[in-house]
Amino acid sequence: MHSPVRHTPTHAPQHTSQHTPRRSPRRLRRLAPVALLAAGLGAVVLTGPAPAAPTADPQRAAATVGAFGKGQPSGVVVRRGPSREVGMRFSPKTDGKAVGVRYYKAQAWKAATPRSATLWSRKGKKLARTSIAPVQGTGWQSVKFSSKVKLSKGNVYVVSVHTRGKGIHAATPGGFAKGHSNAQLRVPGDRNGWTSVSDRPTYPGSEARGDTNYWVDVRFKPSSAQDPTPTPTPTPTPAGGWPGPDNTGVPAGTTLAPYTGPCTITSARTISGADVLSKCQDALVIQTTGVVIEKSLVPGVWSIYGDGDSSVTISDSDVRAGAVSTAGIWGYNIKATRVDVTGGQHSFQCNNNCEVTDSWLHDQHNPDGGSFHNNAFISNGGHTMVVRHNTLHCTSILNSTDGGCSGDLSLFGDFDPIDDVTVDNNLFRANNSSISYCLYGGASSSKPYEATNVRVTNNVFERGANRKCGVYGPVTSFDRNAAGNQWSGNVWDSGEAVNP
Repeated sequence: MHSPVRHTPTHAPQHTSQHTPRRSPRRLRRLAPVALLAAGLGAVVLTGPAPAAPTADPQRAAATVGAFGKGQPSGVVVRRGPSREVGMRFSPKTDGKAVGVRYYKAQAWKAATPRSATLWSRKGKKLARTSIAPVQGTGWQSVKFSSKVKLSKGNVYVVSVHTRGKGIHAATPGGFAKGHSNAQLRVPGDRNGWTSVSDRPTYPGSEARGDTNYWVDVRFKPSSAQDPTPTPTPTPTPAGGWPGPDNTGVPAGTTLAPYTGPCTITSARTISGADVLSKCQDALVIQTTGVVIEKSLVPGVWSIYGDGDSSVTISDSDVRAGAVSTAGIWGYNIKATRVDVTGGQHSFQCNNNCEVTDSWLHDQHNPDGGSFHNNAFISNGGHTMVVRHNTLHCTSILNSTDGGCSGDLSLFGDFDPIDDVTVDNNLFRANNSSISYCLYGGASSSKPYEATNVRVTNNVFERGANRKCGVYGPVTSFDRNAAGNQWSGNVWDSGEAVNP
């Protein structure tokens, strides 16, 4: 069994090489090409009848999660033929309940709506089924089962839909060449994608050709989201109201237009309601001041020009950084509000002058065989940062090459002192299998620079399965005696005070 990612002096070189906050534009041109994040987070424009107004994204259903992202899946083709059942295998990482099914509808016609959705055991026993009423439009759709189905951690289940007479369904050949995973669900790659030709709902018992993903997903409610550990006193902090799928990212009902601007921005502009990811899959590089991004789907956003000669404001947007060794949002002079950030080694990496509020930072990239040290928010040295009312969740699991999470929020004095940082009213999500501590406060004897004026106030730390947030505890390397440092009002999700 591998130990969690630790931050001793022997790890310092890895922080230095992997978390370097500054790269010149010339250095950026030498970065390896960036692959898209696992299918489900990319976007393509589908041809065919014009879609009806988008429906509310089913991932935004309170306290439910799925295996795939909220945007249009990548590489989707529309298939027709005889009626058939199409679906996939999946396995929960925690106990919970299946609430229903979500599926991607690739054609606007009502006739392209599946007939039914079914949850199966691995051996083909029907666990739940619901009929699906015909709907107009394209995009992710969701249906509920009449009653929730209890699912057990580690067991394998199959979720599928049955197509109507025309057999119309979405498919991405090669979509399961690799598996997909987040904090709650694991979807195996290789020989996933299951189908059967049938005039009526039936267990999809045949492997799809070419690792095809049919974009059928489960709506899963983890037990921790519905069955909090009872404590008589103090009263647990309510889970509602924290940033998540309901209140971050592109607002439901927004129609995104293709982006026609440059991927390296050298003059001030506003990008609104745009699908930037389809064009700029590597990153949107900001090399000027006064850039505004709103209600858009974007790749990584990097404001790293010079030593602070660029700035960007981003709000109500999905950032899909993909499989990069840098951060989803990275650099100088950044203001981010209500953003949903996935992918990248880190969700948000700040040099100087950053503010992130009301946002959801989660599901970082850590490839098998890699040794990334992930973070939801990180600074390797800098000043003037505000991290307020966010859900911070480093989700990577420790792998065989010691890749995994550093923390939900990490301040490391690698290249400059840490100074003037406000960390207020955030939810620190637990990761008991990878994070050593959920918060690193900047005072480490293995780092050359100190941390001052760090104010950590009114935050909530999720206990998780081991009741400690991280493997060893909620916080480390916070010096209460350093100039201007403050620690107050921080509590567990069960209400008790958290002390550094």
